[in-house]
Amino acid sequence: MSINFAMFSLAKDVIEEGAYLALFYSPFAFGILKNFLGIFTSSGKQKGSEGLLPSGAYIYPSLDVDYLITEVLGNREIIAVARNPHLFEKYEIPLLWLSKVEKENAVSPTHLEKILHWAVTTITNEHALIFDGVEYLILENGFEPVFRFLVNLKDQILLKNSVLVLVVDERALEEKHAFLLQREFKKIL
Repeated sequence: MSINFAMFSLAKDVIEEGAYLALFYSPFAFGILKNFLGIFTSSGKQKGSEGLLPSGAYIYPSLDVDYLITEVLGNREIIAVARNPHLFEKYEIPLLWLSKVEKENAVSPTHLEKILHWAVTTITNEHALIFDGVEYLILENGFEPVFRFLVNLKDQILLKNSVLVLVVDERALEEKHAFLLQREFKKIL
């Protein structure tokens, strides 16, 4: 006989049946109530009401990186892979520039393995990686290799309990490509 069963049997003999049922089922009822109320109180937090996006992989369909950095990502440390580095200059965010120009901290958009290596070795636990320039990668490499690259990057970022945000103008993508990205990455509205 288990200890729990013995305690319940003893409690049933010592305590009145109504009180016994109330004591036995109260924690269960409070747990259900807590979960039920949590459904209503936790909605809307994805947009950053607490200023901190939970770990995961997301699509951000806007070039308004100011809102993304200040409101959505909150106090996370951020790094970026960017086609438009000027969007990140005022925040002094470490970044890798996607460009065919040979310059320090620049990499050709066709060198996906170098981009992946830089991102994975630069980001640390619980940080955020903003990836601006997915459309440019697709233009230079085709959708399938870029999609495989992004899914691999997503998996690496999730292993570090960090955040990956793709800044993507979905109007620049074919409908089926946008759909595939939305299946892998949650949309930040």
